Amino acid sequence: MCVKKSELSLEERAKIVGLYKQSLPKLSMRAIAAFTGYGVSTVFRTIDRFKKTNSLQNLPRSGRPTFITESDRRYLKLCALRNRRKTLDVLTEDFNLGRKNPISKSVVNRSLHSWGIIGRVACRKPLLSARNVRKRLLFAKEHVKWSKKKWGKVLFTDESKFDLFGSNRRMYVRRMANERFVNSCLTPTMKHGGGNIMIWGGICTKGVTRLKRIEGIMNKKVYHSILVHRAIPEGKKLLGKGFVYQEDNDPKHSSHFCRNYLAKKEKCGDLVRMIWPPQSPDLNPIESMWDYVDVRLRKNERTSKDQMWHNIQRTWNEVPKKVLRKYIFSMKNRCKAVIRAKGGHTSY
Repeated sequence: MCVKKSELSLEERAKIVGLYKQSLPKLSMRAIAAFTGYGVSTVFRTIDRFKKTNSLQNLPRSGRPTFITESDRRYLKLCALRNRRKTLDVLTEDFNLGRKNPISKSVVNRSLHSWGIIGRVACRKPLLSARNVRKRLLFAKEHVKWSKKKWGKVLFTDESKFDLFGSNRRMYVRRMANERFVNSCLTPTMKHGGGNIMIWGGICTKGVTRLKRIEGIMNKKVYHSILVHRAIPEGKKLLGKGFVYQEDNDPKHSSHFCRNYLAKKEKCGDLVRMIWPPQSPDLNPIESMWDYVDVRLRKNERTSKDQMWHNIQRTWNEVPKKVLRKYIFSMKNRCKAVIRAKGGHTSY
């Protein structure tokens, strides 16, 4: 009866190889196995290794044998995908319940990485209902074949808030190891951003509208005033009568007071209102424009709201037309991205 062992010693391997080399006539693998009491496969592997390496030593190994099986790896993958918000600590604790030999967080992490599952900060995107998804998909399918000429007739509008201190973006600095809390290496913060400026603006391929600084709370009356004195006159000046006016579905935009005014203007041929899908900032190229302005603003020190307002206006008015066209002509790709996502979120 064969004796089962995890690994043969060098003396035992030498005994097997010696029988193979010195026996006359040559003994078969089965005969050597019967004589030594080891399995035929063990004898074969020992002799085969000696033939290839002329050594009785083990071949170099990649490292310590893994603690988990392929089945364990699949189970870890399943647990991670069932609840994507579970932390590494919780995944490891759940997996080790009832196990005789618990594994570490590093083993769990490496196993998930081998499946391409990596912990990342979740993207912030608007909540989409089934109705929102259908409307986004319908809009994308209706506009994906629009030509550049058609997109060139659209005035894209929106409001944006600029904080005096702080930013949602990460700020990188170059510093030495012991300079983490040096003033020049810090991003100053204040509660509620230390104050902010709310701004309305519009863009098209021909240029930008004048910005409107919004004082106090922006309600339907303030927005109506912007429509009367800024949005429609600026749109007609840049694009001519009958331009396409885009706005999102913010409550102040969709109020009867403002919609009735736009309907009246549309009836007399001043503009054509674009029906915009809800929860779709990723479709609006002006969002990229606000980011463009914010990146350049951060190069200047912000000491007061008035100074920041001055810098915003200067940056806004200096935007090259090629940048405007790049953002606006990306509408085709934005629509394609929505169609690929079946109305869901995109990378824009």
